[in-house]
Amino acid sequence: MSAIWSIAKRDFQGYFVSAKASAIFWFFLIFMGFFFYSFVFTFIELQQRAPMMGGEAPSLDQLLRAIFDNLHFILLLIVPAVTMASFAEERRTHAFRLLQTAPVSGLEIVLGKFLACLGVLGLVLACSTVYPLFTIKYGNPDIGPILTSYLGVFLLMSMQIAIGLWVSSMTKNQFMAFLFTMFALFLLLILNWIAPNLAASGPMEGFIKYLATTTHLDSLLKGLLTVSDVVYFLCAISLFLFFTNVVIDSQRWR
Repeated sequence: MSAIWSIAKRDFQGYFVSAKASAIFWFFLIFMGFFFYSFVFTFIELQQRAPMMGGEAPSLDQLLRAIFDNLHFILLLIVPAVTMASFAEERRTHAFRLLQTAPVSGLEIVLGKFLACLGVLGLVLACSTVYPLFTIKYGNPDIGPILTSYLGVFLLMSMQIAIGLWVSSMTKNQFMAFLFTMFALFLLLILNWIAPNLAASGPMEGFIKYLATTTHLDSLLKGLLTVSDVVYFLCAISLFLFFTNVVIDSQRWR
């Protein structure tokens, strides 16, 4: 266990020694701030127009749903940027060879790097709490969907990190790791929409939709906490960490 924490601490500190962490936080805060301002401006405008147009005004819960949906898309860029160098850069500089010869198992290496990435992105996710807190201070949203939404985004982010580590473990090129990770995450995002085009209606279409991250995240964003959705993310995290461990162990004996 101490080996896992040592690897996690080394990698976590490495993000903040370089400019990478600063760039990631800057990118996230700029884009989230811009979209939040845009959503709030539109929300207020619709609130004012609703009585005159005879329609129903949007609720704060709908505003928060839009914010979390937007956070989902931003993670498609942030997660690959964090995970791309986890193994690829160390393999390119042969620093990973030193880690492989150390008295640690492949699983400890994988878990250590997973925790380091999770720590960095956990701080990024913590920064986003300013937006729900703003709506709580100046409005009266339902707290339940906010909590389940953060749980869903955290589980999604953990799954995306596991996928990113797996991709990074198979290449020495950071750009390729970034590109293929982003492609994989985007594919899981749109599977729910393209399932009818990939398979005729029936069990296969249902299975493809089940693999989509949006199928399970949407329930949590609506405030519905189900065992099946949580199990989906936990199983996916475990599966891709296992794949990464297999790749690392195979490279150890080359």
